[in-house]
Amino acid sequence: MSDAIEPAPPPLRRARSPEARQAARLKKAERESRIIFLLNGGASIAEIAAREGVNERGMRKYVRALLARRAPAPPAEFMALQVSRLNEALLVAYSAMSGENLEAVDRVVTIVRELDRYHGFGMREEDAKPRRPRRAPPPLSPLALAAPPPHPERKGTATP
Repeated sequence: MSDAIEPAPPPLRRARSPEARQAARLKKAERESRIIFLLNGGASIAEIAAREGVNERGMRKYVRALLARRAPAPPAEFMALQVSRLNEALLVAYSAMSGENLEAVDRVVTIVRELDRYHGFGMREEDAKPRRPRRAPPPLSPLALAAPPPHPERKGTATP
């Protein structure tokens, strides 16, 4: 009798055919859809884990990764995209600006204001508050000649 240890069986290999990969992607997408549907329906992570046949810790990890993949782009990337769009719009509006096209001037001013806002040069907080309308200063000279003062009538005299 020998104390020989039997070799471990070779590990199972994943199928690499295009059909197998397509089937795996479809299965993964169906699972993600199912989990998102359950989350939107108000199911807890523990309930979803029980339905999927995995432990709760693994399901938490899976849901965290799933939500991270589906999250919108970070604000910095979004801001860079918006600035790029505004730059393109500014080029078009600036080229349309001429003596006859005063609307393009207004568009250029609006786009520049938005670009300033994205670059941090927007209005300060105190500038954003509405101000009381300013009154015009009183005129230095009268706008019209004043009427002569009334003459007191004398009693007993004839009027011409």
